[in-house]
Amino acid sequence: MLRALGSGPRGLTEGAAEDRLARFGENVLPTQRVTPWPRRLLLGLRDPFTAVLLVLGLVSAAVASWATAAVITFLVVVSCGLRISGELRADRSMAQLRELVATTASVLRRADSRDAAPVVREIPVDQLVPGDVISLGPGDLVPADVRLLRASGLRVHQAALTGESQPVDKYAVDVPDARYGRGVFGQPHLCFQGSSVASGSGTAVVEATGARTEFASTHTGGRRRGPSAFDRSVHGVSWILVRFMLLTPPLVLMANAAVDGRGLETLPFAVAGRSR
Repeated sequence: MLRALGSGPRGLTEGAAEDRLARFGENVLPTQRVTPWPRRLLLGLRDPFTAVLLVLGLVSAAVASWATAAVITFLVVVSCGLRISGELRADRSMAQLRELVATTASVLRRADSRDAAPVVREIPVDQLVPGDVISLGPGDLVPADVRLLRASGLRVHQAALTGESQPVDKYAVDVPDARYGRGVFGQPHLCFQGSSVASGSGTAVVEATGARTEFASTHTGGRRRGPSAFDRSVHGVSWILVRFMLLTPPLVLMANAAVDGRGLETLPFAVAGRSR
């Protein structure tokens, strides 16, 4: 990794750091894009359950079941309203989380001469570049996405990124292993901007800064990211329930037609059964 980043255990030279700062830009988060409420509403209507309720409302209105249609419409409005208000509160929380970024970092830098000894310096976080070797200690905020070179009893809070309430163990590994966990946040040798050191210490090399960090990807729309494991689980359960609901009306209609000889007369009842 050090070779790929053009760095080494002694860190970067001042000249190399200046060149990379000009190439990659300052280590600052991009401005968060505000999603307009009409777009939030459309995204809320794409939810499987909301889409099913909308279809049920249309069917109820088509069969003149006005009371059912009114109740379903009310549920859709309430659901979308709660979703939009929750997202607005989350955006405000994310704006506050943007303040949880370190202001300075302990960096190993050396003069441009070949035999110059590395010196630990405190520099502004926005001057960090990929390839910098930094030190982490208790209470420090991780200033960028880094890979650990050495660690001793290191535990890191990742609540701002994963929602985990407890700190997680971090340690250096030579070769990543998929068994450590699903996704990048499960890798013990990686620490991310927006997290904080609960205990222990470590030395790490900066892999990504600014808009290329996972924090920027997650909270500011810097990159398009795939759904999380939780999102995939909820989506899968939602579609299973939707399939069961889609099977209910024809089963009800066939049962009534076979037993009582009534088919379309029981359509409102079938629709009500789906809505439940």
